[in-house]
Amino acid sequence: MTVMQGSTVQLDPDRGFGVPTDAMGILGLVFAVALFPLGIVFSALGLRNTRRDGTRGRGLAVAGMVVALLQVAGIAALLVAAAVGP
Repeated sequence: MTVMQGSTVQLDPDRGFGVPTDAMGILGLVFAVALFPLGIVFSALGLRNTRRDGTRGRGLAVAGMVVALLQVAGIAALLVAAAVGP
């Protein structure tokens, strides 16, 4: 059995265990798949919160924004293709 010396866990009494993940980033990714307008809004809020508060979840917010914007681009391409016609 080995004993590790000098390894202590420092807890911030205000935050508990570590830095929390921002809920808006998670919601942004979830809604980006189902309802892309809400995905854009929640992802933007998640990006703002992670920058302002230092919470985790920036990658989730970026992923939600990318997925939602890809859906917007896909719908725009379909509308242009329908307008041009065969």
